Amino acid sequence: MAPEYRLRLASIVGNRNLYSARRLFQRIRHCLDGTLPLFTSDAFRPYAEVLLETFGVWQRFPRTGKRGRPRSPRRIAPPTLHYAQVQKQRQGGRGIAVRRRIVFGDPAQVPPRVEALRRANRRKGQINTAYIERDNLTLRQEVRRLARKTLGFSKKRRPLQQALDFIDAYDNFVRPHGALRIAMPEGASLRRWRHRTPTMAAGLTDHPWTLEELLWHR
Repeated sequence: MAPEYRLRLASIVGNRNLYSARRLFQRIRHCLDGTLPLFTSDAFRPYAEVLLETFGVWQRFPRTGKRGRPRSPRRIAPPTLHYAQVQKQRQGGRGIAVRRRIVFGDPAQVPPRVEALRRANRRKGQINTAYIERDNLTLRQEVRRLARKTLGFSKKRRPLQQALDFIDAYDNFVRPHGALRIAMPEGASLRRWRHRTPTMAAGLTDHPWTLEELLWHR
């Protein structure tokens, strides 16, 4: 998700492994406009590998003229790819320390990008996974298929993926988000606040969609 807009880019149903990470980043890639955002995540190892596969560039080495096999090309992170991880240390089931690490990107350029992502209380942003963790909780409250130990949980992946795709579209286009509201100019309207959806905050639309408009959109 894009935390500054509360915009869900993609959801994937599957095991937490390299294959699912590849599927997830392929879907994220189709949502981008060509520019690379600041990526943050937990310390799940395949994320860094898949980021290189998806957004990396090939580094090719010139022939040296010496005997032996030439050096094979390899993928490297471009200067515009910025990625940071949050590593949580636990002991006895409780968190005891949090360490933040920059994986890709210039250490002098990543912190200003992080601070520019203002939090809900308007403080400077920081490398964290709090927004996606809170969004996962919201999904479990909204989608009965995700509720654990109930009769409503999904038995098959495809219906669950379809349900997630629908709720993602609904929350992005139809449902206003309380953290995204902005104050109306004094005297301009009887309303104090202008409520916005995540797609309105991201500049993708200028009004909250109706459910009918969402279902008829191709």
